[in-house]
Amino acid sequence: MITHTMLSDALRYIGVPKDRADETIKQKVMDTFSFLEEVALPRVTYRKLMLSKRELSEEDVFFKNTSLIVKSKDLVKLFKNCESCYILAATLGQDVDKQIHLKQRLDMLDAVVLDACSSVLIDKVCDDIEVELMEQLEENTYLTMRFSPGYGDVPLEFSGDILKLLEASKRIGLTLTKSYMLLPSKSVTAIIGVSNEKENRQKSCMNCNLVKQCLYRKRGERCGL
Repeated sequence: MITHTMLSDALRYIGVPKDRADETIKQKVMDTFSFLEEVALPRVTYRKLMLSKRELSEEDVFFKNTSLIVKSKDLVKLFKNCESCYILAATLGQDVDKQIHLKQRLDMLDAVVLDACSSVLIDKVCDDIEVELMEQLEENTYLTMRFSPGYGDVPLEFSGDILKLLEASKRIGLTLTKSYMLLPSKSVTAIIGVSNEKENRQKSCMNCNLVKQCLYRKRGERCGL
C-alpha cells in the first residue's frame, strides 16, 4: 500500500517539496511505486544477538558467542540499557537495480524517480521488520532506534560482519563490495538494541556524517531518516 508519507518522502528525495509538486510529478511517483510492486522482490533476514557486559569500554561493543567487536561510541551509548540486539539485512533484489540502470539510458527523470521510490520502499521494508520485532518483545522491553553502518561513527565495514553473521549472501542474495557498497544497491544492513527502558527512537542530524553538506538542512528540511 502506497502511503502519503511514502509519496512525500519520494518527492523530497527527488528534490521537490510536496506542497510545490504538481499533479504530473505526483502521478509519476505513484505510478513508479506501482511499478516497483511488480519488480521488487523484498527479502529480509535478521538475528538476535546477546551483548557482552563483561568488558567495560567507552567505544567498543562486544557480542556474546562471537568474535565480533564494533568500535563505536554511538553504539555504546545506544546500548547502555540493552542486554541484546537484532542485526538485520534487507534488499529489494537485483531486478530493481537492473531497471534503474535501464532507465538511466532511456529517460533520466524516470531513473531519478525510480531511484527515489526504491529508497523509500527499502526503508518501508525495514520499518515493517521493526513492527515484526516489536511483536516479539518480552514485557517491559523496547526497541532502540535503528542504526546502519555509516551512520554516526558506526564503521561501514560493519556491514560485512552483519552479512557474514546472517549468511545474507546465501539467504537473500546480498553481498558487499571491497568499497563497502551493498549489492543489490537498494539494500540495508542495520542493528537495533533491545532496551529495558523506553528509548528516544528519533535520529539526530548531528550524528550524521553528511550534516555539514546536507542539502535538506540547507532548505530547512530533514531527509526522513
